[in-house]
Amino acid sequence: MLDNKNCQSDTILIVDDNPVNTKLIKVIVEAVGYQTCFASNGRECIEKAMTCTPDLILLDIDMPVMNGINACRYLKKQQETKEIPVIFVTANLEDDILKEAFNSGGTDYVRKPVNKIELLARIKTTLDSRRFHKERLEKEKLAGVIEMAGAICHEINQPLQSIYAYCETLTLNGQMEKQVYDYFLKIHKQIKRIAKITKKVSRIKKYESRDYLPGSKIIDIEKASEFPKQDEIG
Repeated sequence: MLDNKNCQSDTILIVDDNPVNTKLIKVIVEAVGYQTCFASNGRECIEKAMTCTPDLILLDIDMPVMNGINACRYLKKQQETKEIPVIFVTANLEDDILKEAFNSGGTDYVRKPVNKIELLARIKTTLDSRRFHKERLEKEKLAGVIEMAGAICHEINQPLQSIYAYCETLTLNGQMEKQVYDYFLKIHKQIKRIAKITKKVSRIKKYESRDYLPGSKIIDIEKASEFPKQDEIG
């Protein structure tokens, strides 16, 4: 049985030029909690996929303007949509057509007329597989980030401790000119700041990123690390 709680945030793009088919699928999937958006041909499918960012596309094959296979082929070449799974919903079960549909990037297919149990089962299986794949990728990313963070912190802390020791030695002299001492205090402050950052990096426990430059992201160490607010460098 489909777990309604797991699909509340999932959006399905239904693409069919027949409004009767669209309405039937809409009623079936919305009854168990899925959100929906719609398109009536392949070109509209591409536009909607870019705007409503669906978690899955139910795509008819034989449609005007652009057929489902060409639409799927295009979507799989775009960075923004290539990971969206596509289930073809079709009455055309010829081997050559189905082979072309899968070669275009389709994940699965459902026969027309649509059977409610089959449709929901294919949707759930596909979305569960997508979630599992995303979770596995996130774990792999996190493992790589943690490993790299540990190496970076180790390499930075070695010279940082030496610089800190040299600064402390200079303070023991007690004969610094005021201007030099002021510069020393600024250097000392920045050393402590770097040390605090390395502590945060060493405590990264999850993969969190934020926008950095257009088209690029960086790890957000404030959100990704378990770092007590009162934890300061001594």
